[in-house]
Amino acid sequence: MTTRTVHSASGAYDVVVEWGGLASLGPRVRQVASNPRALIVADANVAATHGVKAMQSLRKAGCHVAMIDVAATERSKSLRTVRAIYDALLTHRMERGNPVIALGGGIVGDAAGFAAATYLRGVPLIHAPTSLLAMVDASIGGKTGVNINLPPPGGLGKNLVGAFWPPRLVLCDPAVLRTLPPRELRCGLAECIKHALIADAHHLDQIERDLAPLLRLKREPLERLITASVDIKAAIVERDERESGERAFLNLGHTFAHAIESLPRCPFKHGEAVAIGLMGACAVSAATDRLAPDVHARVGTLLDRAGLPRTLHRGAKVEPLLHAMRFDKKVSGGRVRLVLLQAIGRPAIADDVPVKVVADAWRGLGAA
Repeated sequence: MTTRTVHSASGAYDVVVEWGGLASLGPRVRQVASNPRALIVADANVAATHGVKAMQSLRKAGCHVAMIDVAATERSKSLRTVRAIYDALLTHRMERGNPVIALGGGIVGDAAGFAAATYLRGVPLIHAPTSLLAMVDASIGGKTGVNINLPPPGGLGKNLVGAFWPPRLVLCDPAVLRTLPPRELRCGLAECIKHALIADAHHLDQIERDLAPLLRLKREPLERLITASVDIKAAIVERDERESGERAFLNLGHTFAHAIESLPRCPFKHGEAVAIGLMGACAVSAATDRLAPDVHARVGTLLDRAGLPRTLHRGAKVEPLLHAMRFDKKVSGGRVRLVLLQAIGRPAIADDVPVKVVADAWRGLGAA
């Protein structure tokens, strides 16, 4: 077991990585939330398995617990879902000291977190992530949010409504990943690769060495991967909680990814869109003479080995993708701000990349 304490402006919280740790959820919740009532917001895919185990642990610890399950899709990460969570909180008469427990991946964590941040002007939030992506990224740092529809001809606006609301606890149980579909595991690997690219060349080396056993969900490399990525994410958000500077580096590939996810009938999950976005960011970095071409190629090789996509689906068009980029929440002064790479471990922000260079990058990813 490893514990990393994250120091936020509103107080410190622990990120615990413990194999089999979901069974200890009840006692841990009692330590950080004194009122013994809780609402679990669970991914509908895990409510009958991990959700039941979480409820048993909480009840054994003397908690009165209720559960609501929600669909874990980008389209359902909406104000309508948040309203359903509010209704459950009201139905079960949850008070200001009663925690909301997000049990699922990043979509569930974002929606449940936003509900917790805004119900009664804020109730305690606890993350019990069940996906690799949520363990290493979405559950750490206090970002919450939901999607809204963009004005025509746009699609889905990612996380355009939200709040910063740090959790009281993040409990990562790597053992639950053994029930995760392989596609979801690969999505989490995309975020781990992103962390390594912006912060730690040694971590990237380790991912390359461990990739085969990671894909087989071997305990030791999985714990090593999660712990290293948690350390990277935690260190960055401690230094820049509200994304006024360095935290923006965590968006490497995400301006491309969010544009991809905004497209109607997008066939990619978030981690897959991030993988393609990493290739886009590397392409722009190389085209503007920031990044050596061999690094761009190395990233592509690693994504291939991880079973992650590097190109778009047939039919993607450049203009709608550029349009979606202009609505990204990182736009400042009307300029699209891109996170680029100068080398592994040396990210940079650029808001002066010519539109033609970005359009060419999209074409290199397969857009027409």
